[in-house]
Amino acid sequence: MYIWGTVNPDGEHDDHVGVYLRQKDIDDIAQSKALVGKPVKLEHKGADVGRVCSAWKHGNRLDCVLQIDSNVEGLFAQKFIEGGKCRQLSLGYLIDMKNSADQVNGGTKHVVEVSIVKSGARHECEIRGFAPSRPI
Repeated sequence: MYIWGTVNPDGEHDDHVGVYLRQKDIDDIAQSKALVGKPVKLEHKGADVGRVCSAWKHGNRLDCVLQIDSNVEGLFAQKFIEGGKCRQLSLGYLIDMKNSADQVNGGTKHVVEVSIVKSGARHECEIRGFAPSRPI
């Protein structure tokens, strides 16, 4: 199965110092292909259910295509998606935090994985379409 979806909504302004992705972070992830080959999980845990095939900047958001495996875990993921039980995506990343005496800033973000989830933490991070590889 292939899935197309949004893993991050419109990025924050580049002067944003929090933990959300900025526009420049989205640009960097898309241009460097940092997401390609990263694992896909269910709810950020357990065995991998697939891999990220492609990622790009769409407007100001970050979209991707995921390939879901035909292993047992992947078959569960496919059924959850086809049945509408999991309709959203979530981007897992680590942040290099920078702090001073009066402020904590979210620095460089390092993508770890993408998860298929029931309810994501960010708005508009949804599965926009999917194509089953073949009937099961």
